[in-house]
Amino acid sequence: METTRLPDRKLEILRSAGYRYNFDRQLYINRAAKKAFSVAFVDDNSEHDIAKLVRDRSSDREWRFFFNEGPSPAVAQELSKMLG
Repeated sequence: METTRLPDRKLEILRSAGYRYNFDRQLYINRAAKKAFSVAFVDDNSEHDIAKLVRDRSSDREWRFFFNEGPSPAVAQELSKMLG
């Protein structure tokens, strides 16, 4: 069970696009899309913006992390390794 306090509509946008919540990292992750959203980022941005970022089909095969303050290169590299 997710323990985030996000509005239902934002959670539905993420869930319907295949994102799953990672309790340890407090991220919504979609391995197929290679995207991860922090809870704070989702909370602080509009439904419209979240939906747009979820739909974005980047040709980049590197992980994309959406945080209010971007992760340091070391953290991004650690997350990329952890996520595969």
